[in-house]
Amino acid sequence: MSAASKAPADDQRAWLPRPRRDDPSGPVLVLIALAALGFGLASTAGLWADPAGRFIAGNVPDATHYSWWLGHTPHSIGQLENPFETKDLNWPTGVGAMNNTTLLLPAVLLSPLTLLVNSVLTLNVLNLLAVPACFAAGYWALRKVPGVSSGAAAVGAAAFAISPAIINSLTGHITMAFAPGLPILIALSVEAWRTDHRRTSRFDAHSPIRVGLWLGLVALLQVFIGEEVLFQAGIGAVLILLTAAVFRPRQIKAGAARLARTLLVAFAVFLPLAAYPLYLQFFGPHAHHGSPFTKDYFGADLTAFYTPTQGVLLSREADLERARLFPGGIEEHLAYLGWPLIITCLITVVLGWRMLAVRCAAVGLLVTAGLSLGGRLWIDGVWTEHRGPYSFLQELPVTEASLATRLGLLVALFAGVLLALAVQGLRSGSRHRLLHPSPRANASRTNVTARALGAVGVSVACLAPMLPATIPVVDVTETPEWFTSQAQELPEDTVVVVLPYPVPSLPTAMRWQSEADYPFRMPGGYFLGPAEDGQAYVGGAADPATARLLTEVQYTGTPRMVTPADRMQAQADITAWGADKIVLGPDPANAALKQTVTDLLGQEPVSQGGVDVWELP
Repeated sequence: MSAASKAPADDQRAWLPRPRRDDPSGPVLVLIALAALGFGLASTAGLWADPAGRFIAGNVPDATHYSWWLGHTPHSIGQLENPFETKDLNWPTGVGAMNNTTLLLPAVLLSPLTLLVNSVLTLNVLNLLAVPACFAAGYWALRKVPGVSSGAAAVGAAAFAISPAIINSLTGHITMAFAPGLPILIALSVEAWRTDHRRTSRFDAHSPIRVGLWLGLVALLQVFIGEEVLFQAGIGAVLILLTAAVFRPRQIKAGAARLARTLLVAFAVFLPLAAYPLYLQFFGPHAHHGSPFTKDYFGADLTAFYTPTQGVLLSREADLERARLFPGGIEEHLAYLGWPLIITCLITVVLGWRMLAVRCAAVGLLVTAGLSLGGRLWIDGVWTEHRGPYSFLQELPVTEASLATRLGLLVALFAGVLLALAVQGLRSGSRHRLLHPSPRANASRTNVTARALGAVGVSVACLAPMLPATIPVVDVTETPEWFTSQAQELPEDTVVVVLPYPVPSLPTAMRWQSEADYPFRMPGGYFLGPAEDGQAYVGGAADPATARLLTEVQYTGTPRMVTPADRMQAQADITAWGADKIVLGPDPANAALKQTVTDLLGQEPVSQGGVDVWELP
């Protein structure tokens, strides 16, 4: 007798029965989920009056960063350059693409949009696709759970797709919002050790070879979309595996050989193509370690799970006032589930605890919610001295560079799984226990209708508090004519110092360089890079003294009283850059910057194409 035939004896209670054929709730549940999905799509409606000229507001620097890379990757490939490294930014040191969130794969796949219009449009297409992609992936993953019907899967997938973990991440964190890989990778990881399939051939859809091929391929693709989602998928898969090993050891023992074969195939697919870029990331010239952010700062507030943020449609001003005290911007406020979903998850866990699917989702939800609290607890907007669960992990390699609050993605996914199981349990029938079917309960048409209404009611109650509001947008800074005309005639390898000097909080020059199609190299920028000791910093190593002087002027709007020492330093920095020109574009501090640069160089600029240009000897 095979291992697969032995396993079900231990696994009979692991899955849910299917609902009766006369259950009327299935189509209704799908419609509810699609309606919620519609709200998710509508959340980006503000972009579509001018999709090539608007950013989602609230985090324009990150949007500028992503749009720069979406344009630069197809440009570098077209120039037969290495897409994993560039010196067009942060000249002369350069930037590592694998050490930043650069959307390499979407940049290639959507390059026709970038080439025909611009990279802002490409970014906004990803913003639009994020919610439906997460919904489709969540639905596919939930349908892999035996007994979960299409209606229940749709509701659970909708809870994940419209959660603030996805919607709020659209504000500048598209690599987190565009996360269909998360449920897909976790589902494939579970398939790797499940032995309750009916195999039809050695190479059928459930074979270790087929599952391993897909697992390795999706993991490979995710590396070039966003590694943080791959990291979280690994956490989710390990939590499920460990939970199953504790509560169903015979099932895991029976699937151990299958798991080993599947992972062997997956790594055989993954490593040949991922090895070189990962080597550059961890051992290349732009490798760095640690986190550039304040230790322990980014964690979910204990009240955030039931406090709606500004991204939620049904939120009160009192809730928004509380949410404004949470750490970081809205893009870091990912924890909200709402009381109805929290209560539904608790009831599902209590009444359905004997089922393996419920146990795995419950442990996953509890652990990831705890870890998302960070290394030091935030309680009602106050950063306390109490250690959080994440403090035990944050010094580990790889984990040290992650932010605890972003585990809200996994929290939302596991909550969506529990909601799907609850809805399925209601549909399947129970007289005394939510998820324990009763044959006598199935016999009554009245009970079928009551259960259907219960499933619909729970779905609406849990999804309604998460419906997203329309996300505010802002017009992209207009690009001066010089960048799309005179800049096109620059000799190869020209170095231009663009002002306002590009720094993480004001990377406008990156937008102009992108619109010009990268005809010059530029000091400064918004990126992650190493300092001299290898520690990661936003903006890399400290800028030269002249860059810091100009940055101070552009923030204060006041000209600098230039000294002879400043002039000597400026000449030294210009020589180190090998700069050919200094170009000053429109900015509120334009007059102050113009006067300061003129005093530093001892020469007046030439105005052309909406900019001021200083030619350097």
